[in-house]
Amino acid sequence: MTIGDGHDLRSPRFAGDEILEACYDNERVLQRGDSGSAVRKIQQALIFLGIPVPGAGASGTFDGETELAVRSYQEARGLKVDGIVGPDTIGSLDKEFVAGAPEVLPSTEPEISDVPSPLFPESPVRTPRASPVEPVRAPEVPPVRAPRAPRVGAPPVQIPQPPEAPAAPVAEPPIMATQAVPLEQTPARVTKPITPPVTRLPHTVDSLGRKFHTAGTWRGNNSSFEAEAGKSVRLEVRNLNATESGVRIKTNTGETRESVLLPDTLVDLEFSAVGEPFIWRFYIETDKEDSLIEWKLYSNWVPGESE
Repeated sequence: MTIGDGHDLRSPRFAGDEILEACYDNERVLQRGDSGSAVRKIQQALIFLGIPVPGAGASGTFDGETELAVRSYQEARGLKVDGIVGPDTIGSLDKEFVAGAPEVLPSTEPEISDVPSPLFPESPVRTPRASPVEPVRAPEVPPVRAPRAPRVGAPPVQIPQPPEAPAAPVAEPPIMATQAVPLEQTPARVTKPITPPVTRLPHTVDSLGRKFHTAGTWRGNNSSFEAEAGKSVRLEVRNLNATESGVRIKTNTGETRESVLLPDTLVDLEFSAVGEPFIWRFYIETDKEDSLIEWKLYSNWVPGESE
């Protein structure tokens, strides 16, 4: 490549670069689509002068944002605004870096040129050029109040009264499902809850000394729940459907367990964490949309337990 009568650039930033010297000698120009170290030097100089190249920065590729930055510089310095680095533009940049560190562009906005605005392509970052467009205010939206759910009170429990009979022994009334059962008394029959997602039962202990924490069911092929438990937990799952179902359980500790659940068969899944108490979150995925799986959680620490 010839450089004409070149080597006229004097700043350490640009002097000796064959492409920029050729631009200064009007033998070629830098424009959109060019790339290389010469383009990168132009981008670095513009950024140093306070004109950002917002996308990739000094990437070495003369893209639309670089063209927009060159136009902004030309407009601020009173040059021809064409977005092309020719002899006038590189000469102006060279003068700013001859005497050492250049002064940053003044904070006052330059006069608006006759170039149509906005330029194409538009930059996502505001340039020093003033915009004639007035700011648009979004219409005020009245606040929306969330509807309040009606309060539902528990139905009154009617305890059957013993019938009036002459001198007949009065039998104790049967224990109702809504009556409290003392811990030392075992009810004759316990029915499994149908809909509650999480049920807390009296503590039982597994073979590793972990206490019963919570239980519930999930439906479908995507669900999750969280529980505050200890660093060692066991998740006991049972398939309540008549067909087998594949299940995959991930936790927020990064552990993943997979299993194929046969109908009415228990599977134990072990998980561990560092420290306790710990907020566990379980993400459940199954291979069937109609899956119905019961789960029980055992932990070496349960809420309310003394340290």
